[in-house]
Amino acid sequence: MAKNKKWDEIKSVFEDIKNCEQCRSLPDVGDIPVFPRGNPDAMVMLVGEGPGEQEEKQQKPFVGAAGKLLEENLKGLGFDVERDFYITNVVKYRSYQLLPSGRKKNKPPTVRQINVERNFLEREISIVKPKLIVTLGAKASQWFLGKDFKLTQDHGKFFSWYGITILPTYHPAAVLRAYAISGGEERLHDFKNDLRKIQDVIRPSMAA
Repeated sequence: MAKNKKWDEIKSVFEDIKNCEQCRSLPDVGDIPVFPRGNPDAMVMLVGEGPGEQEEKQQKPFVGAAGKLLEENLKGLGFDVERDFYITNVVKYRSYQLLPSGRKKNKPPTVRQINVERNFLEREISIVKPKLIVTLGAKASQWFLGKDFKLTQDHGKFFSWYGITILPTYHPAAVLRAYAISGGEERLHDFKNDLRKIQDVIRPSMAA
């Protein structure tokens, strides 16, 4: 399937997301869904938990400090991020906590939001048809591997989901938080080692 044909199908999915009244009726979610980026012909999907404030503003997944950490490590492995990966999130609407000051603080998506939006990610996967899905964060990993999946125990291991290889690792934002709190060298080391295993499935810049 040609790339532009896939993008047409993905855009159709996102038109449905924009028009999803149930999505927007959930409490403490944003009004604007965040579109994916990258290459829909890539063999690898990167799936995060959900967009944050910067992603909502820039209308792209994985921007800001967390996105920079992810991209730097992938580029360091020889990958072209926009060519070798299709990048999206489990949920497309930002989930937030409204503070007394009126500011909106990012928070993980709820189980209810994940279930409401589940069909959209399923449709993306069926269009892209990846060989490998790298899940970034506990919520994303549990979407594929079940609610009992323990990221701290089983990150960096390969799993199978309906014939697709799953590689769970930490969300780069969690890596940055760990580093800020306690140095976090071990978490960063694990994150880098997990990403390196992408090379066991595809070689850099070998997207279809």
